[in-house]
Amino acid sequence: MADANKDEVDKCKQIAQKALAEGDAVKAVRFLQKAKRMCPSDASIDGLIAAAESSGGPSGPPPAAGADSAPEGPRFRSAPGAGKPTSHAPTAGASSKGVRQTKEGHQYTGEQMQEVQRILRTKDYYEILGVPKESNEDTVKKAYKKLALKLHPDKNKAPGSEEAFKKVSRAAQCLTDEEKKTIYDRYGDEERIPQQHRQHYQQDWMTPEDLFAAFLGGGIHAHFHRGPTDDGGNTAQAQRAHVFQMFPVILLVLLTFASNFAPKDYGSRFSFQANAQYTNERVTASMRVSYFVNNDFEDHYGEGTRSLADFERQVEIYYIRQLHSECDYQEKVRYKKVMIAKRRNQEEELQRAKNHPQPACKEMERIKRKHPSIYKSALHIGVY
Repeated sequence: MADANKDEVDKCKQIAQKALAEGDAVKAVRFLQKAKRMCPSDASIDGLIAAAESSGGPSGPPPAAGADSAPEGPRFRSAPGAGKPTSHAPTAGASSKGVRQTKEGHQYTGEQMQEVQRILRTKDYYEILGVPKESNEDTVKKAYKKLALKLHPDKNKAPGSEEAFKKVSRAAQCLTDEEKKTIYDRYGDEERIPQQHRQHYQQDWMTPEDLFAAFLGGGIHAHFHRGPTDDGGNTAQAQRAHVFQMFPVILLVLLTFASNFAPKDYGSRFSFQANAQYTNERVTASMRVSYFVNNDFEDHYGEGTRSLADFERQVEIYYIRQLHSECDYQEKVRYKKVMIAKRRNQEEELQRAKNHPQPACKEMERIKRKHPSIYKSALHIGVY
């Protein structure tokens, strides 16, 4: 982006921030849209537009024009008297922890909005993650995990959270990849990286969701199973993430073993593998899952009965949970192979690692598309 355009974009942002502080969200949106037209690649503008449209707007000093980065994005607080409240915004002067609501009806807190805005306004990757330049890979990963749990769009519904989540993902990938980190440290800003270095820098980026699953383990939903009284849950979620990361193999074995048994109401009535006790193969009516039962099974679960339908639903639930565990393990194996290949700087090995088979994950995606209801039920998605 030309320097003249950059100065003009910064000027529009300043005017918009001042308008928000004065309670004029309409003016703020107008100038932010103008800035977006001049610089379509600036993702932070999208977050600012969403913030202006969904709330009374933040207050606080705007960043200096032309600054490449700020040591920390401006902290926002509700501005007393900053415009009238709407059905989608909290009363002016409300606490930063007050619950707000987007136009789509999603709720978020002022604290969540502050974190999203801080990240969208900060360019320096070290400042985004809150780590010093001399940080090692483990320190960067810990910082990423803490932020990712706060910002994942499944949990944080504040406007701009998706862009902030992507930005944190990119920062973490850059600072945990030796080659990318070396290039980034040399220039201090992605936009300043010369063209001759961009080819190496732009290779092998994972999607934010893949990185989340790889770094935290257990997949996305393992971290967002909250009880009715778990409001923030960041500490509990981090602990669950640690458990999944440290014991993937143990978890796989335990869940695979458990999947061979139905709940107490059903007793030891089926297995996913044929053995001396379970010799008769059956297939569930809905998902066509193969399972094995003993000789007197039909005496308890007659064809066409409700009891058989309930039983087969339990079989399918256990099948999905077993696949979920296997998929988590396969994702970890793939990620480990990718990281090893990158460290060795072996292109062929890297491609093989990226193509490492994940049959359980493919099957999970198929079930998610074809049987969304049983999929959500098995993984407790939307239950609480």
